[in-house]
Amino acid sequence: MRVDVAIVVGIYFVILIGWGLFNFIKSNKRTDVSLESQYIGDRSFGTWPLLATLVASWASNYTLLAAAESGFRNGISGPIWYALGVALPILFFVWPVNIVAKIREAMPNGVTIVEYVGKRYDEKSRLASLIIVLVSNILYLISVVMAVGIVLSSLLNIDISTATIIGGAVLVLYTALGGFEAVVWTHVYQLVLAGLSVIVALILTIQNVGFTQFVDGIPSENLNFFAWGPLQMVDFFLVLTALTIASPVIWQRIFSAKDSKSASKAIWWFGPIWAPFAVGAGIMGMAAFMLMPDIAPASASTRFVMELFPNWAAILFLLGGLALVFSSGDATVNNIASIVQFDIIKKIVKKPLTKKQNLYIGFALQIVLGVISIAGALGFTSILGLLVINSAVNIALILPLYLGLVWKGTSSSGAFWSMVLSIGIGGTMLVLNLGPLANLASLVISTAVIIVVSYISKDAHTDLQQGGKYSA
Repeated sequence: MRVDVAIVVGIYFVILIGWGLFNFIKSNKRTDVSLESQYIGDRSFGTWPLLATLVASWASNYTLLAAAESGFRNGISGPIWYALGVALPILFFVWPVNIVAKIREAMPNGVTIVEYVGKRYDEKSRLASLIIVLVSNILYLISVVMAVGIVLSSLLNIDISTATIIGGAVLVLYTALGGFEAVVWTHVYQLVLAGLSVIVALILTIQNVGFTQFVDGIPSENLNFFAWGPLQMVDFFLVLTALTIASPVIWQRIFSAKDSKSASKAIWWFGPIWAPFAVGAGIMGMAAFMLMPDIAPASASTRFVMELFPNWAAILFLLGGLALVFSSGDATVNNIASIVQFDIIKKIVKKPLTKKQNLYIGFALQIVLGVISIAGALGFTSILGLLVINSAVNIALILPLYLGLVWKGTSSSGAFWSMVLSIGIGGTMLVLNLGPLANLASLVISTAVIIVVSYISKDAHTDLQQGGKYSA
């Protein structure tokens, strides 16, 4: 173990847990804390805090790791298509139709994405979406904890299992203690740390390689704009679109905004603020390929900084990566807990719970989720494999969510059967190792089923709000 690094990381962990504990004590003393405020605050967040939490949570554990791997494997096409694949799908919330405004008008007091499905359609559609969202996000949380273990293992030079347990425990503890508002403001500071780490890393990358040598030394095949492969690029874009539109974390942030205008502006600004992280990491991956071509592509960024950067810079970069990983994880833990509490417990327990009961149930839920995610992270071996399953599950939700907001004719039966058949057939193709075709087939099936069945059934439960400017 690197003792000096362990001290720095330990201080960082103490600050995170201390911030969570401070907010837990403050919430416990307040008399006006509601169940909603544990998961969306007071619906008072403006553009800039929303932007910070969107970038920090949605940039996720993959930005500094996967973008570097894409640059290592595919040259210039890697960071370019990776950045476009992540940044463009989120714009579908505001263009060509501003569905942020539709979401806020349809659900002015909304908390979870599952609540929307239940109100827009019917109970069987709500239950289908509940299962899809829980499975998808628990898989995603497991992948986040796996990434925590990878980064922390590189930082401390300890085995991945130990790093996974330590990092996962810290992540869940400070999230469970802090609540939604603490998580959002943590993201603001985490993003500053991550941004500083990328800036320093880029400067040192150019110093190590030399700008002229870097440009001249890029192999011709790595200058191919389409080196990633057209089918793979389309599949990546499709997967990220599914993960984005059906992301309960993004919906949660839309519900927490003070108004739809603030949320829309934050989404418009997401791409320009987030893209430098991906492009910077991609350039590092390309530099790693030039200087260390025999290393494993998945460890391009971590090996590059640990072997070529000064110790302080390597620590800063990995702490920045850890900050993004934690931001993804705490947002997901908080969100899954909100879905369990609002869409399961609240439906079963008819008697209203007290403020303290809700607070402690929320805390316990997030601890349980942490145990599940750590156990899962220790059992799985491939983050990529988890992502593939996660995306296949999420694709089933795109059309019911989007069409439910923009087309009044979308029926409950159409939404339900599109989810069931999409995940059933697409999942079967995935098991048969049909790769990108499985995701494409899943989307085509979902589209065809929801449109055809909606036209055939035309049930009465299609108007969420009558006469609204933005409602379907």
